[in-house]
Amino acid sequence: MKKLFTCLSAVVLLSASGNAQTIYFEDFESSTVPALPGGWTKASKATTGWKSGSGKLEFTNGWMVKEHTKYAVIDDWNTNEANDSSVLISPVFSLIGPSSPYVAMDYYYAGASYSGGSPKETAYLRITTDGGTTWTNIDTLDGDGDNWQYTFKSLAAFVGQPAVQLGIYYHDGGDATKKLIGLAVDYIKVYNPSSNDIRFIAITPEKGSPKNFGVASSNLTVGGTVINYSSNAVTSFDAYYKAGTGSTVSSTLSSINIPAFTSYDFTCANPLPLPSALGTYPISMWVQQIGDVEATNDSNSTDATVVTFMPTKKILAEEGTGTWCGFCPRGAVYMDSIAKLHSGNFSLIAVHNNDPMEVAAYDAFMGTKIGGYPSMLIDRREELDPSDLFDVYNEQKDYFGYADITLTDVPANSFNYSLKASVKPAMDLNGDYRLALVLVEDDVKGTASGYGQSNYYAGGGYGPMGGYESKPSTVPAADMVYNHVARMIVPAVNGAAGSLPATMTAGSTYDYTFSTTIPQPYNRTKMHAVVMLIRNSDGVVLNSNNKTVPLGINNVAAGITETTVYPNPATDKTNIRFSLAKNTNVQVLVYDMTGRVVYSTTDMTYNAGANTIDINTNNLPAGAYTIKLQTGNGNVTLPLSVAK
Repeated sequence: MKKLFTCLSAVVLLSASGNAQTIYFEDFESSTVPALPGGWTKASKATTGWKSGSGKLEFTNGWMVKEHTKYAVIDDWNTNEANDSSVLISPVFSLIGPSSPYVAMDYYYAGASYSGGSPKETAYLRITTDGGTTWTNIDTLDGDGDNWQYTFKSLAAFVGQPAVQLGIYYHDGGDATKKLIGLAVDYIKVYNPSSNDIRFIAITPEKGSPKNFGVASSNLTVGGTVINYSSNAVTSFDAYYKAGTGSTVSSTLSSINIPAFTSYDFTCANPLPLPSALGTYPISMWVQQIGDVEATNDSNSTDATVVTFMPTKKILAEEGTGTWCGFCPRGAVYMDSIAKLHSGNFSLIAVHNNDPMEVAAYDAFMGTKIGGYPSMLIDRREELDPSDLFDVYNEQKDYFGYADITLTDVPANSFNYSLKASVKPAMDLNGDYRLALVLVEDDVKGTASGYGQSNYYAGGGYGPMGGYESKPSTVPAADMVYNHVARMIVPAVNGAAGSLPATMTAGSTYDYTFSTTIPQPYNRTKMHAVVMLIRNSDGVVLNSNNKTVPLGINNVAAGITETTVYPNPATDKTNIRFSLAKNTNVQVLVYDMTGRVVYSTTDMTYNAGANTIDINTNNLPAGAYTIKLQTGNGNVTLPLSVAK
């Protein structure tokens, strides 16, 4: 968030217009990180305790303090100190004279706790009038963990006091062995509200967001968040915005109602035209309200990147799980649910730990990225709980995917498997970008004891969980079926070095072919391939795609020794490659999802060895189909996808 105030150190500051009176203000911009600004003190058992910070502050459990220029913070997670009853104390200011003072404050706070509720962090905004001998709580801070929050509290009860101080109190639960998250505060303002005063706190899409991309010469929808700092409701204001040196666009927000001391999210009715040339452009935005007494906090900025097209985005979700983990049924339930409702938006992988389905290298990688089980990596960018998958869908389905990834089967013999990945970037990409292939299997079953699933949801003590509440505390192996199971990762968890050139041009296509062998115990008919595009500089997955693995195995009864369908997905045509043990009559039938035959060939004799049949898919609507190769002794069915 862009803040234009300069830190003011005077005890009493008066604004001359609109009956506004700023009594004390601190935005921490004068701080030399990690020191606190002049006049601020702290009381803490910790060595570090309260300090100033800037930029993002990340925690390995997925929480993050978002960009907020400079702020004061107590970082319990990364320092793991004894932040037991740690207080940040303001300089002294006077409340002699003001008639109805308020204190406003921005804060980031998760309100985190361990399972069972202990230890749990707590935070308060406090006030003292006797130099800290006694403190009064004026606000209990609410936990959110995803965004900065805002509080306003009346100080009318303290009017007339000559020596007032604020205290921001944080308590980490008092358990020195367990770390929690912490607390960050910013933009602390003690003031007499005026009749008109809005503050523009955030612009959307925010800078660095995966949503601030748009096609050349198209439009970008912008908006933001304002806070009403005044004592009256806000019923209208104007927003102005422009890209680079382009023309200013405006939207009027009218017929609205923003009560005093509340925030308001808005979307501008008129979109912002983007330039025709590729590149990243600064976007400036400001708001105007008639009679606004404080104009220095009414502007903000972000940027937008102009690209050639918007790639199809598929979110990569890698779940750390294990049959020994009693809470891991939660991961299975949410993975299956999101696959059923939004399969086209996700590539789903369950990475098993310490059970018969473990892939050692993949499991070791996950162990360095997650804090517990079950946990889920989203695009290797953040760690979340599997129960957050539907929130991920709502928030991230429109994230920019950087490049389209098209997957094409390549003919291969026996249990060999080859897949061509074609990458078409929507913007110029320079650096180390890599591709990785994961082979995933559904309907995995096993008879060994390690296939039984530990189940803490048994008996319903943790609420309903997809039927697991009605299953025993250890679900027998015979009753378990596992989906999305990672079987192989090729060639490595961080992708194939050199699989993509160091310089890629927007709109061009770059191919890389994976070749491997699928072990016979794996059920190839239940497998699909996931290919991910990795930015090696930070390990983030920019995009992914997935497709069904072709059968590629013998059907002795039918006399067919191997099969491949390519390209798949198909547009105008696809080819069926198959091998015969001897001269055999073969007919090809294509069925749609209703079981209706939409394409067929005549029954004719093909020679022993390799054969190819071309199928015209030009007239087939986009969708899923089934190909049947039928002989006099049996048949083989193969999946086909048609994309237009």
